[in-house]
Amino acid sequence: MTEDVPGGANRRTLMTGSLAALALGATTTGGVGLYRTRHEVPATYGLTVAMRSEHGPWRGTRQLVDREHLEQVLPGSRVLAGPEQEPLLEAQEEWLSGLTLPGSAGALSDLARAAALDLWVLSAGLPLAVAGWSPMWRHAWPRDTAHVAVALHRLGDAKGATRQLASLAERVGRAPRIQARYALDGGTPDHRPPQDDGFGWVLWAAGSTVDSWRGTAEAGRIEALVRHCAATALTRLDGDGLPRVSPDYWELEERQLTLGTAAPLLAGLEQAATLAGGELAERCAAAATRMDAQVHATFGRRGWPRRIGGGASDTAIAWLLPPYRTAPPHETELRAALDEAARQMSRPNGGYAPGGDWREDGVAWTPETAVLAGAWATADATRERAVETLAWLEDHRTEAGSLPEKVRDDGSPAGPAPLAWTAAVALTASLDVAR
Repeated sequence: MTEDVPGGANRRTLMTGSLAALALGATTTGGVGLYRTRHEVPATYGLTVAMRSEHGPWRGTRQLVDREHLEQVLPGSRVLAGPEQEPLLEAQEEWLSGLTLPGSAGALSDLARAAALDLWVLSAGLPLAVAGWSPMWRHAWPRDTAHVAVALHRLGDAKGATRQLASLAERVGRAPRIQARYALDGGTPDHRPPQDDGFGWVLWAAGSTVDSWRGTAEAGRIEALVRHCAATALTRLDGDGLPRVSPDYWELEERQLTLGTAAPLLAGLEQAATLAGGELAERCAAAATRMDAQVHATFGRRGWPRRIGGGASDTAIAWLLPPYRTAPPHETELRAALDEAARQMSRPNGGYAPGGDWREDGVAWTPETAVLAGAWATADATRERAVETLAWLEDHRTEAGSLPEKVRDDGSPAGPAPLAWTAAVALTASLDVAR
């Protein structure tokens, strides 16, 4: 997910890349100072978001909370003190009481409750969960929507999970491409290019939440979304069975196929093979089998890099594993590659960057850190590592208890807080650890 900057560019485009001298300096005495002098320190966009009303235009129902106004947030909540606090608190607690949260005490339980509150404040009363509440993040990314839907399903909120997918179906419609993000009022907020990984994320989420939406009034709309995304995803494959080049979750113009596009599409086509029905399902199954073999023959042969031509690895290796896929071929090899990717992505503050060749600024990104925890949580051998990583997320929440997008080199939060993607993945990882 990118940050907007003036002129329509994005900060990832401007700042991505590894500087050898900087990387060297970061490992020596004074490295943190070098981070700060050579890179912009990421900004903070509030400590949390809190509800202030159930009525009126949706933009006025909640507000960003900074340190100066933190005392206005009612303890243990995402509700502002004020005339409407009681019904809002009742709505929050009624929703929480219906969830299946992991644990009964300790850090894991605290993290899960905080992440659930973050999801609530970014989705309650809205057709789609927004990524964050800062204006630049107050939109819906299909990847985020998919993870929120799966988290709500896993928590037992079938209606919430169904609402996410049904609302996304309304926005995608019959369009030949999926947009990078959608505005809640309709359309798109800017001219970012479409992202083909979105087809995969939609299909993965629909398959992972089928028990929530099948048989409901929205089932027809979601089934139509599945058929459209499955059929269209097949047209986005080249003759060798691999996806065409497309931007992915880094939201950069790419000249090579990335694992960040291939992995979600593979996971999505595997789900479509069980959902789409008839000939379309058979085509999706065949395409997934072929893509899996080709991904292994290309990315795998080169050590599972981010880009098909080789280089450093990134978070996308986790999307070839559970909870995104069930018993994938070469799982032992993929888990070893996950550990190597984590080694490349590790940051001195204890978290992880999006990729091994990410800029050496010492900043950890919480969604990517949570994704790694989620993959580790699905294997007995690495479950303790998942617990440690989730504990790190717990320890690096804001003063208000929300999960921020980033953690600076000094351990302080940065970016918007909360971030829906982080909250959703932290919840599913916590549930897998607790199983």
